[in-house]
Amino acid sequence: MSSIFDDIDRQVNPGSSFWCPLESYVLQDITENKLFSSKLKITKSRDNWKERTILLTTTSLYYCKKNTENPKKMTVIKWKKVEAFTEDNEIEERFGFKIGQGTIFEEFYTESVEMLENWLVNLSKVAIMIDFEEDYAIIKEVGKGNYATVFLVQDLENYQKFAVKQINKEVVKKSSRGPSAVISEIEIMRKISHPMMVKLYRIYENDDFVSLVIDYVEGGDLFHRIQKKEKFPEEIAAIFITNMLEGLKYLHSLNIVHRDLKPENLLMVSIEDDTEFKLCDFGLACIAGDDQVLRCGSPGYVAPEILMKKAYNNKVDIFSAGIILYIILSGRAPFYGKTSNEILIKNKECHLQFHDKYWRQVSKDGIDMVLRLTDPDPNTRVSAEYALRHPWLKNANKSMSLLSPFTNNQNIEGSPECGASFALMKRINDRREMGAEVVFGNVEPGRKPKEHLKESKNANEVMKKLRDDDNL
Repeated sequence: MSSIFDDIDRQVNPGSSFWCPLESYVLQDITENKLFSSKLKITKSRDNWKERTILLTTTSLYYCKKNTENPKKMTVIKWKKVEAFTEDNEIEERFGFKIGQGTIFEEFYTESVEMLENWLVNLSKVAIMIDFEEDYAIIKEVGKGNYATVFLVQDLENYQKFAVKQINKEVVKKSSRGPSAVISEIEIMRKISHPMMVKLYRIYENDDFVSLVIDYVEGGDLFHRIQKKEKFPEEIAAIFITNMLEGLKYLHSLNIVHRDLKPENLLMVSIEDDTEFKLCDFGLACIAGDDQVLRCGSPGYVAPEILMKKAYNNKVDIFSAGIILYIILSGRAPFYGKTSNEILIKNKECHLQFHDKYWRQVSKDGIDMVLRLTDPDPNTRVSAEYALRHPWLKNANKSMSLLSPFTNNQNIEGSPECGASFALMKRINDRREMGAEVVFGNVEPGRKPKEHLKESKNANEVMKKLRDDDNL
């Protein structure tokens, strides 16, 4: 099967030759993003060589006649494939690599195998490699999705463990989004560098698969951690959501929206620690825009504005984070039903319930935090930056006072004191102060909260039901 990166490579490298005219950003790119350079031999014809300085940056390859300060032409390399080769004739052994897509490529020769290895190491950081089996050994399968399988692998050179997401090209080409989904995922992962996010190390492609080499973490996903523990102590939950919000603040500062936050996409760093994790699976992530209306996400976690087919922004990630916080604090799933469709209906209506049976030991600050994150109105829902100022998070490392009143002077700086979450928190405060049982649901602005709603289901039951369901 042909490369799924052919079209995008032609878009960024117009014309019928490997080299293209220089762009205006060349000097800035070389100054800020240089990775490697050396003299390489290029064949003009059989046994006719020319030696040129070739410079590699994080996106492009530059052709320089004399020095790297005066490049003559360039090519954008991030969607091109790299293949190493050796030529052994009766006179000498030659080492080199081939870069290109389809019939448009260039061959480069190095002076030694050591220089070839240096080039391959640096090229693997930015281009598409082809020899996955020569670099990694598959140990076992660790996960499976709609169009990809995740394996634990080991680097054959240094024995370091990684995860590889192996994407089936045939399935991708038949999907509604096609190869653009894979290209978007790679583009976004190449932008990310954060301790709370999995890192993309290398990309490989062969006839059947595109393979993304990423971080491997040994603690399993949050889904299984919740199954084992049911819920987290409030202090641990506060640290956990702080880490998540820090990660979302970083993503949103890059104008990236994940759009599929759920326990399965949070990989726990270790078995012992319930607060450290890495966010993974950027298959539905996108760059923020004014016209986002694609209906996507996972039932039970998706923001209601997506289900209403309204334009949305990065606040959809905040809502999903709030649902996860609800689950780890209470051990219950807020939206339940016999089918995923029933769950989606509850998800869209967004009636969060806070039964005293499950929430009595959670502080008012903790409940308020859930409400701020899951406000059904994205206009009054807090951002990650504002949520990180919440007093509940500031007190995460202190002894928390259960059922302490949440006074006005403790409110989140810059957060609007309006909307459903604010109104509901006031009702919860009033009823708790009177000693009444709290059985309220989160509501849309102007709608009276319902009392005595049916209890939410145990999180494990609902999560198991949803785990194998497709995304929206």
